[in-house]
Amino acid sequence: MCRVLIFSVLVLFNLVYAQKTDSLLRVAAIEKDPVKKAEVYLKLVMFTAQRDSVKALSYLKKAEELTPKNHKVGQARLQNSWGFYEMPKNPKKGKAHHLKGLEILGNENSAEAQNLRAMLWTNVVADEQRMGNAHEAMKVMMNHAIPESKKAADKSFLANNYLTAAIIFYNDENLDKAVQYAEHAINTANQKGNSAQAKSVAETAQLMSAEIFLKKEDYPNAKRRLDLMQKSLAVNNNPDFHNELLHLQSVYFLYTGNAAESLKKASEGLSLAEKSQNPYHLTRLTFMKSKAQANLGLYSEASATLKKLLQNRVYVQNHADNLATIYDELWMLEEKQGKFRDAFHYAKKRIAVSDSMKIIGQNEAINEMETKFRTAEKEKQLAVQELEINKKNQYMRTFIITTLVFLGAGVFTYFYFRNKKKLSEQREINLQQKLKEKEQAEQLKVTKAILDGEERERERVAKDLHDGLGGMLAGVKINLSTWSSNHLEENQYESFHKILNQLDSSVSELRRVARNLMPESLLNFGLEIALKDLCEFYMKDGLTIDFQAINIQKNLPLNLQVNIYRIVQELLNNAVKHSNADNILVQCSQNVEEFYITVEDNGKGITESEMSKVKSLGLKNLQNRVDFLKGKMDIQSIQNEGTTINIEVKTGAVA
Repeated sequence: MCRVLIFSVLVLFNLVYAQKTDSLLRVAAIEKDPVKKAEVYLKLVMFTAQRDSVKALSYLKKAEELTPKNHKVGQARLQNSWGFYEMPKNPKKGKAHHLKGLEILGNENSAEAQNLRAMLWTNVVADEQRMGNAHEAMKVMMNHAIPESKKAADKSFLANNYLTAAIIFYNDENLDKAVQYAEHAINTANQKGNSAQAKSVAETAQLMSAEIFLKKEDYPNAKRRLDLMQKSLAVNNNPDFHNELLHLQSVYFLYTGNAAESLKKASEGLSLAEKSQNPYHLTRLTFMKSKAQANLGLYSEASATLKKLLQNRVYVQNHADNLATIYDELWMLEEKQGKFRDAFHYAKKRIAVSDSMKIIGQNEAINEMETKFRTAEKEKQLAVQELEINKKNQYMRTFIITTLVFLGAGVFTYFYFRNKKKLSEQREINLQQKLKEKEQAEQLKVTKAILDGEERERERVAKDLHDGLGGMLAGVKINLSTWSSNHLEENQYESFHKILNQLDSSVSELRRVARNLMPESLLNFGLEIALKDLCEFYMKDGLTIDFQAINIQKNLPLNLQVNIYRIVQELLNNAVKHSNADNILVQCSQNVEEFYITVEDNGKGITESEMSKVKSLGLKNLQNRVDFLKGKMDIQSIQNEGTTINIEVKTGAVA
């Protein structure tokens, strides 16, 4: 089963702008603000670009006239729509528009700008996919699209990018990675408070996950995903999702030996697809219907079904490989019916298609050789003409060269002394730079010494508390219990046991403090397990902490693991202590030499006065650790909506 690559950005846009054109036109007619009116026209572009490019172009022109030249977000949004308009026919040109939009946005950090920035990077990934650059698409996805989508308020982009990564891995036959990112897409899209668009992305990811499991021949998990989609469609009866579900159910039943049920699902899907005339679904479901009929021994019906595909111009025109597949199936089906003449007829057509594909390749090679020959002849003629011109101008060249020599000597003398002065100034600048770098290196050593000393002291105090004072308190409890059995009267037991319970609580608190000072799970099991334990430690009634780990390597230096653990610990402590949140997302991911940390809560947010006094929140030590790891930190907060802190550090910053 081969999957045609679906460009997820188109899926997302169809979900976002799937409303009637006339409704949007009515909004545009009554809207007075030119910027908002332009935005409505751009929504119309997204909705009509794949259906009516002429109308889409007219809406683009109207939006361009309405958008002020100095409105950065508006101009960037225009570039995004131009790129979307150009993408199907000229993805290279579409990419240029999307990159121009990012350049216009610059460092704009409003929520609207960040959402648009995430959308632009998502579209660059789609451009690379359309150009067949799967490796470059994945590179842009990991380095830009996913990190920027994490910062966006609308998590539809992040879920959609996880889904796109799953599709790329699927097409690259890396099914384990494909499953991993499909699950990330589902989990992100289903988070509390996400939009309806995100939910639709989750349903797309459910279908993608089912298809991956079918290819892995993991039929129980495929069945689980398909059943979940069946329930979901009872609420959201999207015809595209319904068609895809019926196609995958047909594949599932065929692979698990129930060809009759497979045929039933394929036929049901075709009835639905014929109403919408969607060529993609019509093709896949028709092919599945013929496969199911063939498995049931209905060779004549299977042959007739396949012949319908020959009438599908979208499927066979300019796609010789698709035509070859149909002829392959047809001659085998005719042979099974004993129709050897018809089988031979389709076999010859199959050979003819293969030969035509070869001829096309040969013609291209011949044309290329002819072009090279004509170019060489033209270059030869130009060389002869150039030689004649050189002879005529020989004396003129000699005069000019002599003049230039004398002139050059004077210019050389001038620039020599001027450059000598510049060189002296440059040496001074280099000296100052070296002094500055030396000062920074010394400061880095001091910071490292402070952090290392702090960790060693934490470890020593934790050990002393756990092994020393903890053991002593345990011994006191045992001795008191022994003493009470011989010296206390019955009416004194209740008071005495209250004292023992207080002693138990003290021992537990002491162990909690010791564990907080130096977690044993970090030393024994590594960073990912330690972070998961840390999140579980902070969870309590009324507070849910969702921990997500992506590609965390186990061979990170211990010093780096400790610093990352402390950073997450400080962020969690601040969120639990100050935010009044009931849901916190902790996401840690690694991409070769970068390590990304995101802590997001849905609490009360940080006010402007608190932001200006960030040291009062206990983040000074956190900033020192980020600087020590040559990283950067970004804090975004909206009052009464929550706070998001994104940190990026270098994995090679410490040894």
